[in-house]
Amino acid sequence: MKPVMFSDLWFEKYKESINSNSEYEKYAVDWEGDIILSIKGDEKSQYFRRGEFKNVRLELFHGKCNSISFPASVSRKEVPYVLEGKATTWENILSGKTDVVSAMLKGEISVTGDIRKLMKYVNAAQELVKSAGRIN
Repeated sequence: MKPVMFSDLWFEKYKESINSNSEYEKYAVDWEGDIILSIKGDEKSQYFRRGEFKNVRLELFHGKCNSISFPASVSRKEVPYVLEGKATTWENILSGKTDVVSAMLKGEISVTGDIRKLMKYVNAAQELVKSAGRIN
């Protein structure tokens, strides 16, 4: 049975996929820091209606995802990066229809944190997206 995108089970599979992605490990070998993905429901999403949301904290360290959690609120002081966007934008990114960097540059995904440092890890970010694509 295929897990529903953005479900807790889907994110557990996502963690497994990240940890089995040797290209991600190579590009993120010196990455240290957690990221929160903040997914906001919208009228076009198959998964989240307008007013619904999900925050997903990825504990990333040296090319591995050590844990995934689902904080009720986002504390921008607790993590170096928060990436926030509509559910349909995330759906398009995670399915490979939209490039994550393009979405950030167009303002479809807002980024809190040092974007210059984050841009050094563009290849790692693209591998995170590829890891998501391997789930379904």
